Amino acid sequence: MTQVATPAPRRRSGRRPGPADVRRLLTESTGPQVHAQPILDLVSGTLSGYEALARFRQFPAATPDDWFAAAHRAGVGAQLEACAVANALELGATRPPGTVLSVNVSPNVIDSPELQAVLPEDLTGLQFEVTEHELADDGAALLAALDRLRQRGARIAVDDVGAGYAGFKRLVALAPDVLKLDRTLVTGISREPRKGAMVEAIVHFGARTGARVCAEGLETVEDLAAVTDLAVGLGQGWVIGRPAAEFSAVDPVARRAWQASRGPRQLHDLAEVLESLAEVRDLDAAAAVLAGSATLLGCQAIGLAVLERPRRASAPAELRLVTPEGASSDGRSERPGGAGWPWPLHRAPTARQVVDERAVCQVLVTDVDPDTAERTWLAATDTRSMVLFPLVSAGAAVGVLVCGRRHEHRWGRAELRPARTVAAAAGAVIAAIRP
Repeated sequence: MTQVATPAPRRRSGRRPGPADVRRLLTESTGPQVHAQPILDLVSGTLSGYEALARFRQFPAATPDDWFAAAHRAGVGAQLEACAVANALELGATRPPGTVLSVNVSPNVIDSPELQAVLPEDLTGLQFEVTEHELADDGAALLAALDRLRQRGARIAVDDVGAGYAGFKRLVALAPDVLKLDRTLVTGISREPRKGAMVEAIVHFGARTGARVCAEGLETVEDLAAVTDLAVGLGQGWVIGRPAAEFSAVDPVARRAWQASRGPRQLHDLAEVLESLAEVRDLDAAAAVLAGSATLLGCQAIGLAVLERPRRASAPAELRLVTPEGASSDGRSERPGGAGWPWPLHRAPTARQVVDERAVCQVLVTDVDPDTAERTWLAATDTRSMVLFPLVSAGAAVGVLVCGRRHEHRWGRAELRPARTVAAAAGAVIAAIRP
């Protein structure tokens, strides 16, 4: 298991721990010290959480991996990992409110009596990380054990994604909440387009499966800007904050670099929109806030389309537009693009893709057939291009945010970022209004 989320120090000559050293550590001390490394939310710029990392003061030449490997050879691996988790939980009790604490656990230890003995019944706010290559031998038992942790409120993260062992098929079966990119994909990504292409594919995979993507091993502001531009949701590494014995804040250099990629005025306006969204209590109010953000998002028309689940299983699902002026008396409208206007998914191939895959899609007026709902909306709003953003809550689509422009233009990544941020907040709002 990977216990180090920062570049490992160069090995120096010297003694490595053996089984006897591990047993002595467990009997004569409180076990490993725990340091915490901050994780930055790259969408909102807020502190998301911390990863707990085991540190050993004995034998300077040894790494944490050396200690855990020796413990497993001695037959006390579960005991040492449980001790590290217990120390992490003790430290985690003082972490900033609303942040997640992430701990590393080997698959063969997750269901062990030693680990279960130190875990509280309520695991809300706790995240368990397993590495991708360790999933090669997971089987149904591991999936069942992880599901039991989820039922108690925990989140599951897969570390070292992209290292090449497990593959996407196994990740689909595991359905992790967070995909942590292998550091070899992250280091130097600002200079290597092929790495960016791979990360972009993983981000798309995460969007389709409801998982957030975290780039760990970030060491430069250039790489931080690159992963932010690729819509990676979380960041971790020395440029953001080094592991410390207390819960430290995000490094000011990283925060300034993130802010520079957004622009101060845009950040201020985004904050106002997000605050307004947090205060709405009905769909009309949400639509009004979104309509007012058109200039910020760089568009001339905005539509909030809420997903309507059919009452009959045989009936097709459809989206229904909500506008600030409210719907007609029966909740429907015959005016294309008007409040309550139905957006049937069987006539909306792009919107269906957004709902099914939870992916951002762009449409030019010349891309779509005349009889599609997308073309109808473009004509009704006097626009010639549109971007559809999925509104997602708990991994499920609850609607679509539609942004239209009066000229045919495909949005670049930098142009998409503000709308992605607004759409992320709007998904939670719509889900709260219509659970």
